[in-house]
Amino acid sequence: MRRLALVFALAFPLPASADCAADVAALFQGGPLDPFERPNRREVTMLHSHDGPVTQVSDVLWDGVTRSINCTETLCAMQVGTEMWIKPQGMDDWMSAPSQLPEDPETFARAIADDMAANLSEAECLGPNVLDGRDVSVFRYRTKTNPNEFDAWFGGLFNAFIAADTGQLIRLEELESVSSFAPEPGLDLRVTDITYDDSISISEPEG
Repeated sequence: MRRLALVFALAFPLPASADCAADVAALFQGGPLDPFERPNRREVTMLHSHDGPVTQVSDVLWDGVTRSINCTETLCAMQVGTEMWIKPQGMDDWMSAPSQLPEDPETFARAIADDMAANLSEAECLGPNVLDGRDVSVFRYRTKTNPNEFDAWFGGLFNAFIAADTGQLIRLEELESVSSFAPEPGLDLRVTDITYDDSISISEPEG
């Protein structure tokens, strides 16, 4: 069904406006793709392999820009500012971990959004659609970040689904992903579904 949603969005585009690139850039700068404007949320990412299997990549809770809990099948990692903790699945206690985070996480997050806006190409404003019974607007674009302080970068071809009733991003699809570690475009599809929850609160573990 997720592949069908993607195919539908791309097969029936509305005529793009002359200002579509500016409209997409605005999503990253004060809009629903701006990390400083996004409410607390849960993001579940599934990998749709080009040869068939579908697997969960991550399940992330976000409390603002610099507080998160990212869980895979085997491990959870918590970030609060520049500090990190890890917890194997099935265990109760968090363990302090060496930080692999940037010195200034907020500046780091702002730079990613600014790079995404500045490096846009192939922007298409595909107009209204329906996703899982909800009215959405669909935007398609290719972009990437610039090398960061770790000399790492990433990007791809994206489809962003913005809910008509809330103005928030509810799904992000990524194809042809590239990065400093894998510069050739990938064949798989990543689908991230987002649900918003103001009750999400993340704080440093006790002890």
